Amino acid sequence: MDLFFARLMVHRPLSRQWGKQRIHDFLQADATAALGALLETTTEQEVHYLPQLVAQLGQPVYFLAGQQDPVMELKYVRHLASFHPSFGCMGNNVREIDHCGHLAMVEQVVSVEENIRKILNQYHP
Repeated sequence: MDLFFARLMVHRPLSRQWGKQRIHDFLQADATAALGALLETTTEQEVHYLPQLVAQLGQPVYFLAGQQDPVMELKYVRHLASFHPSFGCMGNNVREIDHCGHLAMVEQVVSVEENIRKILNQYHP
């Protein structure tokens, strides 16, 4: 099972330790809360509300997206990002991470850190 969870939603398999941790988290999660959170955020109404919410944000917003994300494909990330004023005509608020699926923070730790540092340095060099 740990091998399955180490490969679930990622581009490159995570270590078996991560797979074991994901199993542990999955088994320890409160089923009612997890299901409620999933159903509350993935209804058609909520999905259609996301672009409106993004459009209303006044602060800079950046999207880090795995190029091989099977859950939130890049085209959908770009579409959502396009509702923010900082998208402009070039999509500068979307940062693509190569060789990365849905869990960028564990798949591509260095790339995520580098992207965040570049973004922050734009505002506070």
